[in-house]
Amino acid sequence: MITRRITGFGIHQLRFQVAVVPATHSNVCTPKKQVCPGSGKRTDRGTRGPAGTSLKRATHSGECRLGFIPEEWFQFLYSKTGVSGPYILMIGLANYVASKEILVMEHEYYSGLSVALVVYLVTKNFGRQIGEILDKEVKAVEDLMQKDRNEEIASHDAIIKDGELAQARAKAQEILMEAKKENIVLQLEAEYRERLMVAYRAVRDRLQYHLKRSRTEKRFQQRWMIEWILKNVNKSITPEFQREALSSAIRDLAALASQVKK
Repeated sequence: MITRRITGFGIHQLRFQVAVVPATHSNVCTPKKQVCPGSGKRTDRGTRGPAGTSLKRATHSGECRLGFIPEEWFQFLYSKTGVSGPYILMIGLANYVASKEILVMEHEYYSGLSVALVVYLVTKNFGRQIGEILDKEVKAVEDLMQKDRNEEIASHDAIIKDGELAQARAKAQEILMEAKKENIVLQLEAEYRERLMVAYRAVRDRLQYHLKRSRTEKRFQQRWMIEWILKNVNKSITPEFQREALSSAIRDLAALASQVKK
């Protein structure tokens, strides 16, 4: 709701509740307006443009004359027609419209004047109260819309957080897949080493078997050879040779004993 104030012709404190969304203003008119939050350049998600540079919905409009003519129009005409030019222009236009019967002054015209007078009196006497009531309704609607907007932003933020969480989980899945691949490589390496050890043990056992077999065969061969040699030696020894050998051994022992005594 925009409140416009009539300042021309000595009429003050007359307010009309008019729904106006200002788009642009002239350089000579710089109204100080309270703007709604949330517009302007986005400092966070959902807004555009630098803060305070884009168009915003104003709480109060600029000043007006005669209740409906913006002050900017008078300021625009001052440089071309002077101070009285806008009023002369309005009087001329009214005279032209009336003389050409563009505006026919029939009974409905005077009824319109009566309605306008009643509207003026009601606005002057009860305009502030009506404006406050309407502003409260607008505030309630605005709060409801802002609540819906905040809820929608919160829902979108939740969706974004869920998306970021899903992205993080997807990245974690990539890391998990890499870990699984490394685990599979380690399992393959362990299996390879285990099979290599099995082959090594099989070859070692086979070699040890052949080594033990070879040693056993050599031991049996040596034993058989020793027994054969001893048997043949025993066969070749005669009793005379034994007596000679025994007497020779006795002589040697006696010689050794005599040497020890000396």
